[in-house]
Amino acid sequence: MKTFPQEKILKDDKLLFAKWKTNTVSTKQFILMQENAFVFVLKGKKVIVQDGDILEINNQQLLILKKGVHKMTEYLAEDGTFEAIVIYFADAFIKHSRLFDNVGPSQSGIVNQDIMIVGKDKMINSFVVQYCNYILENENDALIMELKVVELTHLLLKKYPQTQRFFTSIIQQSSDLRSLVEKLYKENYSISQLAYFSNRSLSKFKRDFKSKFQCSPAKWILSRKLTDVRFYLVNTDKNMSEIADETGFESLSHLDKSFKRLYGITPSAFRNLSAVNQIDKP
Repeated sequence: MKTFPQEKILKDDKLLFAKWKTNTVSTKQFILMQENAFVFVLKGKKVIVQDGDILEINNQQLLILKKGVHKMTEYLAEDGTFEAIVIYFADAFIKHSRLFDNVGPSQSGIVNQDIMIVGKDKMINSFVVQYCNYILENENDALIMELKVVELTHLLLKKYPQTQRFFTSIIQQSSDLRSLVEKLYKENYSISQLAYFSNRSLSKFKRDFKSKFQCSPAKWILSRKLTDVRFYLVNTDKNMSEIADETGFESLSHLDKSFKRLYGITPSAFRNLSAVNQIDKP
C-alpha cells in the first residue's frame, strides 16, 4: 500500500502548478488563495462558507475557487485521512487563453460568486487519475502543466457551458476591500494580517482603506462589531457571553468598555432601555 507525504508540490521556479495535500486532522480556517484553483477532493469532504451558505464538496465534485480569502473546513474520511489535489491557474491564463475567444457580451459580465461546484464525469475522473501520476512522478514541466489546465478548462466548458461566465468574470473583478473585511472583521486578525489577505503592503492597505471608508481599519472594524452587538441586544435573547462570541469580542470586558465608550451606556443597560422604548425595533 502506497503512503503519501503530507504535502507534495509541483512548481517551476516561483510558479506554483499544483499541490497534493493530505491531512489526518480536521481543520477549519480562513485560507488566502493567491491564485485561482481547481480543487479535487479525493478522500473526506471539504465544507466552504459562501455568503452565509454552507456548501459541501465530496469526491464526486470539482470545486473552482477564485483567488482571495475563503473560509473552509476539511473533514476526514472513515479511514481518518483527507486528501485533495489543488491545481492553480492565474488570471492571465483566462485573459490570454483562446478558449474564451468567442465569449460574447451576453456571456460576459460580473459573476458575484467566488466559487463554483460542478459534478465530475468519466472524462474529468480520467484527468484526475492522470494528474495524480504527474504529481507522483514529480513532473514539473511548465508546458505540460499549462496544457493540463487548458485540457481541464476545455472539458469543463464543453460539459458545463455555465462555467464560461464564471471563468471570464475572474479577470473582470479586482480585490474588493469591503468584501474582504465584511468576511473577516469578526476574526480578530491584526491589520498586518488583513493587509496580507488583501495582497497589499501594510501601507497600501491603510491608504486604500482610508480612501474607501474614510476611517482607519481598526475604527471601522470596532464600529462594525458594535453595530452587530446592538442588533443582538435588541433583536435576540442571547446572553452577553454569546453576543461577545458571535461578534468577535475576545472578552466581555472589552465588549462592555467599547460599547460604553461609543454609546455612553453599558450593553445591559442599553438592552433594558430598548425593551422599554422599543428602539431599533423593525
